[in-house]
Amino acid sequence: MTGMTFGSFTKPDIVCEPCLTGKMHSNPFPSSLLYATQPLELVHSDLHGPLPVKTREGYRYWMTFIDDATSHRAAMQLKHKSDAFEAFKTYKAFAENYFQTKMKELQDDKGGEYMSNAFIKFTDECGIHRCHTTCNRPQQNGVAERANRTMADDISAMHFEAKLPPSLWGEALSAQIHVWNCLPTFTLKGMTPHEAWFKRKPDVSHFHIWGCLAYVFIQKDKHRSLQPHMEQCVFVDYPSDYKGWKFYNPSTKKYIISEQAEFDERVFPGLSKYTPTSPVDLLTTTDTVPLPSDTTQDLLLDLEGDDDVDDCTTTTLPPVPVPVPEPLPAPIVPSVDLPPPQLPIVGYKTAPMFACLSKT
Repeated sequence: MTGMTFGSFTKPDIVCEPCLTGKMHSNPFPSSLLYATQPLELVHSDLHGPLPVKTREGYRYWMTFIDDATSHRAAMQLKHKSDAFEAFKTYKAFAENYFQTKMKELQDDKGGEYMSNAFIKFTDECGIHRCHTTCNRPQQNGVAERANRTMADDISAMHFEAKLPPSLWGEALSAQIHVWNCLPTFTLKGMTPHEAWFKRKPDVSHFHIWGCLAYVFIQKDKHRSLQPHMEQCVFVDYPSDYKGWKFYNPSTKKYIISEQAEFDERVFPGLSKYTPTSPVDLLTTTDTVPLPSDTTQDLLLDLEGDDDVDDCTTTTLPPVPVPVPEPLPAPIVPSVDLPPPQLPIVGYKTAPMFACLSKT
């Protein structure tokens, strides 16, 4: 070009305020490459809720705790946001008693539930370092935020497959976490969070599809002679404080904890199709076997053809009045041994879609 002369070779200022005013934007959030090496050295936490539906116990929130060194997840169900402080103290006491060590650092999003005067005073007295995210930057607490999103997505899928009411999300959350801790993760090499936390390999022989049909054994002192020895329920949880499974009876609307049950993972009874009133209701079927026709016309017109008639000649005969016969009795249908009725299959999966998660 012409009309311009470069009289100075000094480099321009690094910071240009007009450029920053028009072009400054948020940079990508880099993933952290540093992980804690000891349990409770760093704990991630986040509160999820309020949920649109309460559980049967009245819970509307859950609070997640994830140990950075072991990737072990735990969740506490809350009725109010103000219960977060008590939930944190419960988790802290449980974890420190198990590992015989103190919690070093807590990562949170600086929500109001974490910033109460009692919460701050307690962590200061315990010597716990607090690490908060900056304003409107949940990406800095990505471990807990992503975990809550994954749990919410899994719970939605579990309810859709099992056709159970949303008020059972507490049991679905507990079952999802129980299974998730037994799954491998890229942060741990050659082990699961369950093994990293409890120092033993997990036993998954008790896993079953969440929401499937279960025949729960009734103990002798709970039923009389000639009464059913089982009741049909829905499998909903792996309770951590019992050696058994947790079931929900749709007819009595009560929970049952038992160590003996038979599972039918092909059937998802749910509550949207029907609500059984007794253990026998699910065994009945509305399918009917079609009977042969019993019309008189079919019986009268069942005549044999004459093979001696010439195909090339036709004969017109005067109409012959046909007397109306007396009504015939209904034909006797021979008895047929039918196979036993099958349970109505609401949903079928060749493999567990979600062998789902328990309270830790």
